[in-house]
Amino acid sequence: MKVYPESCELLIPISYGSTEIIETGKWGFQKPEMVLGAAPCEESCPAGNPIAKFIHFVGEAKYDLALETILKENPFPGVCGRVCFHPCERDCNRNQYDEAVSINALERYVFDVTMNQKPLLRPMLNNHPVRIAIVGAGPAGLSCAYFLAMLGHRATIFEARNEPGGVLRWGIPEYRLPKTVLKREIRRILELGIELKTGVTVGKGLSMEALSRYEAIFLSPGASQSLTLGIEGENLTQVWRGTDFLNRINAQERIRPGKEVIVIGGGNTAMDVARSARRLGSAVTVAYRRTKKEMPAISEEIEETEQEGVHFEFLVQPVEIRSLPNGRIRVKFQQMRLKKGSQGKRPHPIPIKGSFLNMETDRLIIAAGEGVDLSWVPTDLIEKGFIKETFSGGKFFSGGDAVNQHRSVVTAISSGKRAAISIDLFLRGIDPEEVLSKIGIGSKGALSMEAYMRGLERGIWEGPKSIVGFDKINTLFFKPSERIKLKKIPSDQALKGFSEVRRGLSSGEAKESASRCFSCGTCNECYNCYYFCPEGIVSLDEMNHTRKVDLDHCKGCGICSKACPRHVIEMRLIS
Repeated sequence: MKVYPESCELLIPISYGSTEIIETGKWGFQKPEMVLGAAPCEESCPAGNPIAKFIHFVGEAKYDLALETILKENPFPGVCGRVCFHPCERDCNRNQYDEAVSINALERYVFDVTMNQKPLLRPMLNNHPVRIAIVGAGPAGLSCAYFLAMLGHRATIFEARNEPGGVLRWGIPEYRLPKTVLKREIRRILELGIELKTGVTVGKGLSMEALSRYEAIFLSPGASQSLTLGIEGENLTQVWRGTDFLNRINAQERIRPGKEVIVIGGGNTAMDVARSARRLGSAVTVAYRRTKKEMPAISEEIEETEQEGVHFEFLVQPVEIRSLPNGRIRVKFQQMRLKKGSQGKRPHPIPIKGSFLNMETDRLIIAAGEGVDLSWVPTDLIEKGFIKETFSGGKFFSGGDAVNQHRSVVTAISSGKRAAISIDLFLRGIDPEEVLSKIGIGSKGALSMEAYMRGLERGIWEGPKSIVGFDKINTLFFKPSERIKLKKIPSDQALKGFSEVRRGLSSGEAKESASRCFSCGTCNECYNCYYFCPEGIVSLDEMNHTRKVDLDHCKGCGICSKACPRHVIEMRLIS
């Protein structure tokens, strides 16, 4: 350490003019570069929702822009904001800090607050539109038609029932998905010029030969048939099918299931059946062959089912149904135990020899899975009880519950989008393998329609964005806060009818929820790069929401990169 005497004056060189001539940037070996990434929540969303971007607009109270942002990738924000199993929240980076952002509730809020607005949708100009047929007006078919319309094609949907919506219209009760919400979403889709023909059943009112006259065909008939148990007594009049039960309720028929009801199954359909039966005045028991931990239903649905007074009987499987003289039935259950599954699979239930349980009831409703009617589908399009998802050449495409994939509304939407892109590529004569990997969001199968349309306009598709994990987030710029949860009407009030159970966020709650988002990989104009730059070579254009770095005078210290909370700025070696 050098010591100077007190009388020594330190001479500091200063400039009385511009220092621009001293290009300090020539000294650095690395320069900052804006590199936008994708958040883990976006990778986990099958529909590929641009979550960070739409939540940023919610925080800015720009709800019209938030809606238009979602609609680029998902035509059903109001539906998904209510019935999606929200895998995005499971993989939210905030989970590793405190609690996940209320993404699902925010998506619903965007729809609710813009319900009476007409969003600005920008379909591509297509000089050579073709006629495309879609079988099934469920979430997959409607999504496929929507994205085809956005790509400038003409789609005709053939629907066997008298109203569109599929499982959204006929399988989900009003207390989870109000029909007014669904109708608004479907109206927005059809207003893009999509033709809908209801009451048309392929194989009866419409032959496969007539269908084949279209330039491309998307098959998404949906799973509308309850699977059977294959046991004695299953055909008794006291035994109902879960899908039929829900269909009759959604058709507003008057139903009397009886004082006591047993529901077989552990999925969302079983929960919907059980909760609907409670609203019709029945005491309900759900019988499931595994434990609560293995139930495939959405955890919130299970919790609300319990809160509404439904009893659960686990590790039991029905083996016989007998009619009783008093008009009731006796159900014999085999008691089960779980055997550990292999390679990450669910534990497998196996019978406990000689151990049985008998239960009496007025009604047994089977909700143990749904199947697809494939009687009209050519055998060469079927594989292992499903319609093939991909075909070698040809103009047939498929999606939704008819293909072998996870069954949920959001995966049906995803398959509709994938099919629309694949059909467009087929019509253009482009190999899908050349494109789909470049418009993917991470590695879990989600595709970006915005990236696809941008690639069409530019004539080239960019590579996928990298996923910004929690280790890349600078948490020094955030403070812990509690997750905002949706409020619900009391259970005793809920059981009086089929009114929607969950209430939406207030404007204050929505703003607070939005403020919790890390905006991983997305620049949300926090301006840390501007404030922290020691050289003052970052300039801002707040009008156009852009920033500029004077690389000639950047010495490559990397402070802007370190101060970026969201890993948007990376230091790259100069070539």
